[in-house]
Amino acid sequence: MNERKRLGQAGTAPTDEQWAAIAGRRPEPGTPWLLLVTSTGIACLPGCPARTPGRDRVRIVASLDEALAAGARPCLRCHPERAAGTRDAIVAVEAGDAVEATVRRLAAAFDSGDELPGDRELAAAAGIPERRLREVFRERLGVTPRGWVAARRAERLRSHLAGGRDVLGALFDAGYGSSSAAYEAAGAELGMAPGRYRTGGAGELIRWTATPIPDGLALVAATDRGLCAVRLGEKPAVLESELRAEFPRATVARDDAGMSDLAALVSDLAVGRPRPDVSGLSLDVHATAFRRRVWEALRHIPAGETRSYGQVAAAVGAPKAARAVGAACAANPIAVVVPCHRVVASDGSLHGYAYGLARKRQLLDAERAAAEAAGTEPLARAEVTVSS
Repeated sequence: MNERKRLGQAGTAPTDEQWAAIAGRRPEPGTPWLLLVTSTGIACLPGCPARTPGRDRVRIVASLDEALAAGARPCLRCHPERAAGTRDAIVAVEAGDAVEATVRRLAAAFDSGDELPGDRELAAAAGIPERRLREVFRERLGVTPRGWVAARRAERLRSHLAGGRDVLGALFDAGYGSSSAAYEAAGAELGMAPGRYRTGGAGELIRWTATPIPDGLALVAATDRGLCAVRLGEKPAVLESELRAEFPRATVARDDAGMSDLAALVSDLAVGRPRPDVSGLSLDVHATAFRRRVWEALRHIPAGETRSYGQVAAAVGAPKAARAVGAACAANPIAVVVPCHRVVASDGSLHGYAYGLARKRQLLDAERAAAEAAGTEPLARAEVTVSS
């Protein structure tokens, strides 16, 4: 449904009394309501000083929440978000502003090397309680302010080490107060000690194989700790070079026989064949805590079904973090096993798959066909169309 049509279906047409209040620029006494201008998508108070719209372009809504749900935005002249009866909308606007302002402040301090403000100082600057600041951060970004800083630190450390910087210098440039703190964080973020990451994975053994899948092949790689990469493509040499580029000093060895079980599992998943053992598979992947939660949620989406980015965000306890879910899907290192292809837009259309939308469609079609053949009709089957 396009925006104009959605706005036109919101609320009700104005009564004679309501239209008189709008035309006379005076509020209706006793009953709080707003007017929604369908041609501009703006929600106003009855006494708004802006030019009066035509009656046929006005809908009456009971609250700003209802107007926002229809796709409208608050008027910048009469500010309906400040009116009585719209406290929920005010809180929502303030929360979003608080997160944006706090991220800007943290980023500025982080990039300049200044001392990072604590949650109490950040909350005071945002004008909301400290506990509320942490809540809205989790809702929108999936992490607390402290978690956001930890992720930025780990990203900078990873960049410095990959560029060949000495470990001690990289640790302090990334903002770690001590080497012990960095080594502890690196276990989760890098998957190995900083010194080993800096040397391109020296001392790591990564075994890999290639297995056929529809319209191409999959490279499957693992360390002794578990599956670490599944890359989709057409030429094994290209996929192998990508694997070696990430850890240029690791021992990367092809092992078709030793990797045959993992290869069979990935091959089965790529054609929609159920593999119950996938849920217990050991993984050796490196990511923030939020991305790990997202990937785990994706593994619980049944084959043949899809979920929207918003639904996944809600499932991991961060209902406002749909964009962060999208970023987690984009960073997924083990395609098919962590089925980010099962995440679609709220209208069912396909968006943003690392291996192309045609591949995403192929994987979903294969899973749905397998589910139907097994007599298990998908519970959340959406009409999936490729968006441009």
